[in-house]
Order: sequence, then structure tokens, then C-alpha cells
Amino acid sequence: MKKSASLGTVGLIVMVFQSFPAAGQEGFAGEWMLSIDQGRGPMTGHLELVQDGGGFVGHVEGGPVTVSVEGNRVELGVDDRTGAGERYVRTLTGELDGDVMSGRFGPDEPSQFCRSFPLSCDDPTGTWKAERIVDTPPGEQAPRPVDFSGIWVTAPGGGGIARYTMDLTPAAQAWVDEFDTELDLPSQRCVSSGLFRRFTSSIEIMKGDSHFTFLYSVGEARRIYTDGRTPPDSRFPTPLGYSIGTWEGSTLVVRTTHLQPTVRGYRGEPISENAHFEERYTLSEDGMTLSGVLVLHDPENYRKPPMRRRVWRRDPQAEFTLVSCDPDSFFRQLYEDGKMEQYIERSDRRL
Repeated sequence: MKKSASLGTVGLIVMVFQSFPAAGQEGFAGEWMLSIDQGRGPMTGHLELVQDGGGFVGHVEGGPVTVSVEGNRVELGVDDRTGAGERYVRTLTGELDGDVMSGRFGPDEPSQFCRSFPLSCDDPTGTWKAERIVDTPPGEQAPRPVDFSGIWVTAPGGGGIARYTMDLTPAAQAWVDEFDTELDLPSQRCVSSGLFRRFTSSIEIMKGDSHFTFLYSVGEARRIYTDGRTPPDSRFPTPLGYSIGTWEGSTLVVRTTHLQPTVRGYRGEPISENAHFEERYTLSEDGMTLSGVLVLHDPENYRKPPMRRRVWRRDPQAEFTLVSCDPDSFFRQLYEDGKMEQYIERSDRRL
């Protein structure tokens, strides 16, 4: 049976594999930091396993995963997409040893194509490891601001674990079922993709007296205010919202509100006007690596908050090529294909 079938249809929310209770099975429950390596550096993500009767419900980075446990052995089905946008599933098999799970995924003998192009292969191979997250509430940390100024590009292996399937509410799933990427995707008509997608771009960060300015490689910019102000009661919503930063020790914690409704990705998972983002940025001790985690809080559309993470490296020599987008080509193509009337009829889908 092909492994990509282990998560069922795209519309599936959560699948729970029931298994007979085993001694020590409860040792799998909890929160874990998962690391996947298929030869291009590790990708990391948050794994949560919750017991449900004789089985488990699992999520990675807010998206559902299949879970099967027998004794100290575990199998996780974590879906992703290839570079061509096709869905596939990494089936992680391994064992629990104390507070660590580890194992491998993929065929015993991957094809030459899969060895050469693992991200474009629907059956990649590699190793994985998950370490238990010990919940020790930190004490109150005095602010210790640091300067993130500089040009930052994605570090090798600096991507988080990408997810294809999210844990959508019924209303959000209904929206996705009717989504037409060609006609409805905002970026097709040169409208910003929003903060969830922009978060992983290369950035130039500039520090002012009251804020940081983030200039993204695609030409968009945002300000993160760090002078103690509060968000305005009313403000015109924008794709990147209104961002307030506070310091927990030397970690910059950012809360973003006043967001324009948009979609999470090309599949059309919606982000509502009532959503907000939380980001955390941490600089390495040598000042050469910047780590960031983003969480989307939008209970109208997601039963678990979607997450993204990125690691950047400092590169003073990097140059950004600003992307030019002309919506005329989009509308001209609709006209030539005879789809303009269909586009107008779908005006309720414009975000």
C-alpha cells in the first residue's frame, strides 16, 4: 500500500489509530520537539500526542498526523507537499526510549530520483528524532533588548516542518472545498500573501528608536513597535497587520493584529479578520543566527493553531531582487481564456 494513503483524503481532520493499551503506552503522551532530516539539514517542528481511549490523536505544527502505537514502537504519518505542490506523507517509524523517540522514514532502497531530488519525491527517505519538551514555566524575565539589525537569509536546514493538511473547522473546510487557486488566490492578482507566507522570506532588519523595520525580499515592509505603545482601537486592516513587540529577556515577542482577511497558502485555508499572530525572535550568542517561530491564532478557522518556524543566517553581502508584479497579465489571461465572467461571479471569494 502506498504510504501517501495513510492520511486519507485532503479533507480529513484527524485520524486516530486504535490499538490495544500497552504497558508504558502513556509515555508517548505529551509535547515533543520533532526533527526530520532527509539529507539537507534538519527540519524541526512541535509534536503533540494526546491519548484518546486506546489510541492517540497527534498534531505536528498544528496539522493532524496519524498515530499508531504498539508497545514502545510508534508510527507517525506526517503529510507535506513536493516542490511541485503534490501532497505526500512521510511515515516515521521508530521507538520510544525514555524521553526520546527516534527512527527513520522512507523506503529501504530509495530510487536514484528520490536520492537526487528528495523534496520532489513522494517517498523520501531519512531519519527523525523527537525529544520531550519539559514544561517548566519561566520566571519573569527582565527585558534585555538586543539589536537584530542586518541582512538575514535562510540558513541551510533552517526550514521548519511544512504541513499540507491543517486542522480546519467545518466552516473553513467548506471554504477550502470551493476554493479555486487560479481565480481566488490573492497573489495571482498581485495582492499580498500576508504574514503567514511572508514570515519565511529573507529579511533586512533596521532598528529605529521606537521600532524595528522588517524589509522582506519581495519588497513588502512592516514596523514592529517596541516603545510600549498599545494597538490603536481602530485602524485600517492590512495584510501584515499592526505589530507590537515586547521583550522577554533577550527574546523579542511580537503580537500582530488588525489583519486583512487572506488565505494561509495556495490551497485557500482562510485567515479571518479576527485572527492574530504571535512571533518570537531569538539571536544566537555569536550574533550570526536568528531563529523565529510564528503561531496563527484563528479559532474561527483552525482547531489547532498553525505554526511556522525559520532560522536565518547573517549575510551582509546578500542583495535582494525586488519582485515586480503586474496584475494586468492576470486579467488579460482571464479575458483571453473566457473566464472573466466566472471571475466576476466569484466576487464573494475576494480577500
